[in-house]
Amino acid sequence: MENEHINYPDSDDENRTTSPPTPELRAPPQPESRQEARLLECLRTEHGAAFDVYLEHIWNGIESITDMEADFNNLHWASFEKVEQFVDDFIDSLGWGDARDHALREWAIPNNILVFDRRAFLDHIRNDFEFHERDGETHVFVK
Repeated sequence: MENEHINYPDSDDENRTTSPPTPELRAPPQPESRQEARLLECLRTEHGAAFDVYLEHIWNGIESITDMEADFNNLHWASFEKVEQFVDDFIDSLGWGDARDHALREWAIPNNILVFDRRAFLDHIRNDFEFHERDGETHVFVK
């Protein structure tokens, strides 16, 4: 996607990408067998910080450890260095970048006239996604 002037939210409380901490911490899952303990350790090793975020903010405490991998895979969209990468990737996945480029060529519109309002897009998709920052990455989960 061609770089444009991008005006992303400031990093103040109103525009933060990480959800505010919940008043109560969820108790970590307690393995009931060695097999569950190994599975939990494998998930932590394989998915790293994204899995830790899942346990702290996404996991509802109902799924068993054996069901966690499927639940994590269903809810974890991806991890990015910056939320801006998610926005750009999502716009590209919708085909909007190609459609915009086509309209620019077809109608001879200058590049800087027809631009995406990425801040509005990010505000819009917050209804469907959660963003959590951890270890220098933004972890994106489907709500």
